[in-house]
Amino acid sequence: MINRRVFITLIASLFILELNAQDSLSAKHSIQKPSILSTHVFGIFISRLEANFSNQSIDKTSLQVDHQSANVWGQPVENFIPNTAELRNKVSAFPWHTRESVVDRNDENFARSTDNFKIAYDGVIKGLKANLKIPLDQQNQLGIELRSFMLTEGKFPFSFLTGDDFIEGFHSNIAGGEDPFQRREFGLNQAKIFYKDRQGRVMEINKNDVLFGGLKINYTHYLKNLSPFGFSLNLGLHTGFNLSPYNKSLDLGFTANAIRIFDLDDRHFFQLGIGIGYLDLNTASFSDNNIQFATQNYFYNLETAFSFNIINKSNQMHSFGIDFYLQTSYHNPDEFDYSILFRNDLADRTWHHRASHLYRNNNYWTFFYAFTEKNSFRIYLQQDLRLNNNPDLQTGIGYVISF
Repeated sequence: MINRRVFITLIASLFILELNAQDSLSAKHSIQKPSILSTHVFGIFISRLEANFSNQSIDKTSLQVDHQSANVWGQPVENFIPNTAELRNKVSAFPWHTRESVVDRNDENFARSTDNFKIAYDGVIKGLKANLKIPLDQQNQLGIELRSFMLTEGKFPFSFLTGDDFIEGFHSNIAGGEDPFQRREFGLNQAKIFYKDRQGRVMEINKNDVLFGGLKINYTHYLKNLSPFGFSLNLGLHTGFNLSPYNKSLDLGFTANAIRIFDLDDRHFFQLGIGIGYLDLNTASFSDNNIQFATQNYFYNLETAFSFNIINKSNQMHSFGIDFYLQTSYHNPDEFDYSILFRNDLADRTWHHRASHLYRNNNYWTFFYAFTEKNSFRIYLQQDLRLNNNPDLQTGIGYVISF
């Protein structure tokens, strides 16, 4: 793990670089969105894919820096997965939320007939990403992306919107009701992530722990002669090196992205982007002690973005956009048909999400704004409307400079 002082120094150093930028960006050629990947408690250890909504390679080398703040909360839950047909058939006849009452978890035969994992987490995860993009020519581009994260309590003023106090105040006074997810009952402003996988390997992350997630190398080829329906296309090859203490492995991915620009007049236009991706998980493993974050061997993802852009008389561009991201589940959904979930003694509502939603497709909405002149300043707010183990609320700020 990285020292907290080193993490803060990295942030300061990257933002000092922003002050030295001089060159402009070809803003209209791409959707000016920040890095919108959710700070999922498992996803941060995997080289997940994100769409590149551009119709040509950038003119000059650029650096994109993104800082994230994300509130994560999951009540303690344990999931037992039968490995015999007899037990699977027995429990699958009952609704999932009653199965814990039809088995004896202390029985030796039950223990031999099941695998299990435990999960619980609480805190605000701060993320820092740096993405260096290098143009090779007008149709080819190389990118090198680094990511790191720190777990905090999320106290005011460093996590105003994403702290427990703000979120529970919003629930109590505006929408959601009093303590709908039992945050208050378990204790506000905690910082702890605990996960024990099916092989008994344990991950524990505590307050102010900093993790280097890894690096990803992206190669993009822009197609000039294949543009159906007015869309410009690009293809991406992605090599992700996961370098955290909990996952030392290689992921390989492929993306295909399309963007179309709809001009209203010289100073107003829409942009529409559609992207798909495939990520092969753990193509190569560099450790025998890797935590099993997913039983699926791959992820598919779909991303769509739409933005409205205004160029003022000073040639400054304001972009208002929305992004939808969908990713396939971490575990095989069929497995949930016979999973046996055990709740914590304090839990009485929404207790199952942290295990059950690992079997569901993952999706979230992001609303973003960008101001672009010579460089691009970006902010966003992200919401997981289906409670898919993404942050309840995530905010971010980004900056892009060209050299």
